Amino acid sequence: MQIQLGAHVRTSDGHRFGEIKRVVWDPDSNEVRDFVVSTGGLIGHDVLISRDVIERASVGTDEIAVDLTKDELNGLEHYDDAQFAPPPYGWMAPASYTYPIASYLFPMEPGAVPLAAPTGDEPAARLRRPTIKKGMTVKDVEGNTIGEVKDLRIDDMTGELRSIVIEERDAAGLTAAAGLEIPADHFDIGDGEIHLMADARGTQLPRREGA
Repeated sequence: MQIQLGAHVRTSDGHRFGEIKRVVWDPDSNEVRDFVVSTGGLIGHDVLISRDVIERASVGTDEIAVDLTKDELNGLEHYDDAQFAPPPYGWMAPASYTYPIASYLFPMEPGAVPLAAPTGDEPAARLRRPTIKKGMTVKDVEGNTIGEVKDLRIDDMTGELRSIVIEERDAAGLTAAAGLEIPADHFDIGDGEIHLMADARGTQLPRREGA
């Protein structure tokens, strides 16, 4: 049975604790791992309730009675928005899950940095761009591997990703002498890889000394 978003969570000692707001997806097991419960200010923070706890609960039409007290729920892991990211571009949940795509969260991997925030003028599909990290494979427009992400250029004022530095490799796998710096709006991500757009090389940023 799929847990409904908006369902109320009631504790074993009779408190209405909060509502199910979002779901945390585990990409390794390919299933929901946790549920984000918004407490509405009851304890000052939202919490993550594991799928195991929910599966042991008594589930009604619009209420879930868990076998934990208010204090026990308060002791659960706090939900921190900075530790999660939207689903990767193009990702779709298995057919057995019918939650809206915007309700899914993916755990951020250590060292991952969110891409620049959308301006609001981009197509809806691009508003769900994933995270990027060093070591990711980089491919050109024809699908050929040209290297990997060597460094990330972050805007000091906004904290957003401005560009990436690619460590290029030739056909023999040898590293080029200098890195290639590409603006954040000239590449996309799919299947955990960086895909350069057709005009990426023509509009690259100047290389920095020692890059």
